[in-house]
Amino acid sequence: MPVRVLHVSYLGGLGGGETIWLSLLRALDRRAWEPLVLCGTPGAFVDELRAAHIAVEVMPYQLPYFKNGWLPTGTVSILPRMWSFMRAQSIELVHVKDPESAFYIAPVARLLNLPVIWTCSAWWHAERGWKSQFYKHFFTRILTYTETTKRALVATNARLNEKIVVMPSGIDVNEFAPGPRDETLLDELHIPRDAPVITLLARFQPVKGHEIFLQAARAILNSFPETRFLLVGDNAFATAEGDAYKRAMLDLIARDECLRTRVVIAGFRRDIPRLLHATDVLVCPSLFETYGMANLEAMACGVPVVSTNIGGPAETVVDGETGFLVPPRDVAAIAARVCQLLTDGELRQRLGAQARQRVLENYTLEKNVARLQDVYRDAMHL
Repeated sequence: MPVRVLHVSYLGGLGGGETIWLSLLRALDRRAWEPLVLCGTPGAFVDELRAAHIAVEVMPYQLPYFKNGWLPTGTVSILPRMWSFMRAQSIELVHVKDPESAFYIAPVARLLNLPVIWTCSAWWHAERGWKSQFYKHFFTRILTYTETTKRALVATNARLNEKIVVMPSGIDVNEFAPGPRDETLLDELHIPRDAPVITLLARFQPVKGHEIFLQAARAILNSFPETRFLLVGDNAFATAEGDAYKRAMLDLIARDECLRTRVVIAGFRRDIPRLLHATDVLVCPSLFETYGMANLEAMACGVPVVSTNIGGPAETVVDGETGFLVPPRDVAAIAARVCQLLTDGELRQRLGAQARQRVLENYTLEKNVARLQDVYRDAMHL
């Protein structure tokens, strides 16, 4: 019988982290592992799980808040509900995505004598004091996407080192693969077939740097006036902050005559490979990226990237070989590198091919899933 694994994520929307999670769940060997998912909120992630015939339960709870660092407020009533659910579903292993949910689920799993794996997606979750001790005592294994996050965790508690496995997320290289320029998509979006296309693939959130992208667009248009700038994504988690930021960006575009005729708003899309097949350069202008899945998706499709160098991209993108890394907020550097790639088609093709090869060697979904299943077996002592 397959091991029943409960995957826990507060967010039910479909952002980059949830896209990673969804790919892993779809690719698990169902003969060995039976995934069930518990989400604290509904959204596109939940919808996609159901479409993939993966069992999912939405169980609303408030993220715990620790006043003065230790006094908790939250949804205490969720604890017996989680306990009853896990007992009823015969859960044997727990894999939790966010630390806030872990503060609920890990103690319940301890009562049931179940191993708990935590994916730590960001370095800011590395906190000293009681939280670090919580990580040490309640988690069987801790997975990180990057060495940067591992170092941050170990800096808070050296004893975490023995629990941490660095596991970069992988790409389905069959779905994300080089292809001919998708002219039908360009027609659909009313983009001239011969226009250079620069794409930003990100949800509307201040950290994603849309305003930086738009500032760089103005500079790029001075040299390449026919360029189109494609914004792909929406307010994935339906937050007030995301809505306000999206409105501000759309207003900025509407007020600028040059941008108004050159920026294309594609919204939330599921056909990302098609969009990348119509893209000449992908830009990631984020203030920081915990991992940067969009960069790897572009690289797998043979599209060079120009990305901020803070966080995951500093480890996944090789500057000058698979794309270019630039400091955050450096509008001039983004514009210069994009113009360099638009000017030199041979360079663009070479970096794209090298980007694809780097993904094949280091970031395939197949390798990622195999390593994850090894961690599961280790945690279960199988």
